[in-house]
Amino acid sequence: MLPEETIATTGERVSFERERGVSAIVVSPEVAYLSVRSEWDEDPIQVRQRALRALEQAGISIFLIKIQRSGLSFGVDAETMQTACKVLHSERFRVSVKPRRRMVSIFAQNMRELHGVLAKTAEVLNSAGVALEQISDAHNRLTCLIASEHTEEVVKRLRRAFNLREDATRWVEERTR
Repeated sequence: MLPEETIATTGERVSFERERGVSAIVVSPEVAYLSVRSEWDEDPIQVRQRALRALEQAGISIFLIKIQRSGLSFGVDAETMQTACKVLHSERFRVSVKPRRRMVSIFAQNMRELHGVLAKTAEVLNSAGVALEQISDAHNRLTCLIASEHTEEVVKRLRRAFNLREDATRWVEERTR
């Protein structure tokens, strides 16, 4: 039998496997979270399309998009918050803004197959008295939007909860374009 034909038994690791479990935390630069509604009674689909079109024409990137009953909410880079508000107000939208937010991303291989990462993260935030304002997931990460003033404490608690060293955390201070 050739070496590549051998089958690893339960408990054995093969060279191409990556370590399982949470491996890193990455903290974004500050962002703002905006909620957009129409000033008048308008079809919600039209509201969303008008808002998205106005932002696209102004060249403003958005993320963490959530469709609301009568509009939508999303994140923008802190430095584009004022421009986004100005564009949306000029289109007669009501805009509420939550400035000074950060995205805390918890990384792990095969995140969706790991049990308890979201629950443990929610427990950490709850025990710290921090609101989870928005959440998203991908195959390799869970991202939480929280108020900036709580970030250091949350990161410290997440590192403890997931048994991560301090060097497993990366603070990103500027967005790359």
